[in-house]
Amino acid sequence: MFKGVYYTSKYFYNHSYLTIKTVCVYMYDIILEYILIMNYLFNEKDSTILCEIMGRHGSDKGCINIDSSWHNYTTFYYSIFKNLREEKLRIFELGLGTNNINLPSNMGANGIPCASLYGWQEFFPNSDIFGADIDTDILVNSNNIKTFYCDQTNPHIIKYMWNENNLQENFDIIIEDGLHTFNANVCFFENSIHKLKPNGYYIIEDITNDDTDLFINKIKEWENQYKDCLFRLLHLLTFQTPIFI
Repeated sequence: MFKGVYYTSKYFYNHSYLTIKTVCVYMYDIILEYILIMNYLFNEKDSTILCEIMGRHGSDKGCINIDSSWHNYTTFYYSIFKNLREEKLRIFELGLGTNNINLPSNMGANGIPCASLYGWQEFFPNSDIFGADIDTDILVNSNNIKTFYCDQTNPHIIKYMWNENNLQENFDIIIEDGLHTFNANVCFFENSIHKLKPNGYYIIEDITNDDTDLFINKIKEWENQYKDCLFRLLHLLTFQTPIFI
């Protein structure tokens, strides 16, 4: 039973980078029109229902006008998640989009915190949605959205978070959209991969161009360490200059 891990990142010169874990994924060839991953074929230039949902909630993962969207991750997400929409899943996302401009990797003063959580809630109506962020001012709690404090650079705080009662059961999908630095990505992955269910997805978004070689080497280590995981590093063609360069 393979887990899949995808790492997604913004790649310089109009490419976005994506990596994945339950199936743990890394891949280097860029195909302009279509990308074939496992059994999934999708057109990164075609908007989807998930693009519309995320854009409407204010997430930067994609929008209905995908050719003008900052990211086009929703085209890929839709291809792997569309057949899971009605299932009862446990979904966790780190990095909720703080609009505190004094914090690193913020969304700017006009950012909409928790936008992607509301998007996942709409796309997966029967699922339980969880999230975490270092900014305690943006944490929210409702019937099926629960959020927690986490500093992804601190293994002790990560462990403390996973000890929360609502986070005891493992997750079908874990998305890491937090600090966007190599060390922070590695720290959270290595202290959280045990929370992923078999055949689940662990996705790291926004790997920067400068960190790609570091991830290539790290993934080689992880392939030996986490033998139940299949790793892919995915580049998506985009239309905008990336935020992180």
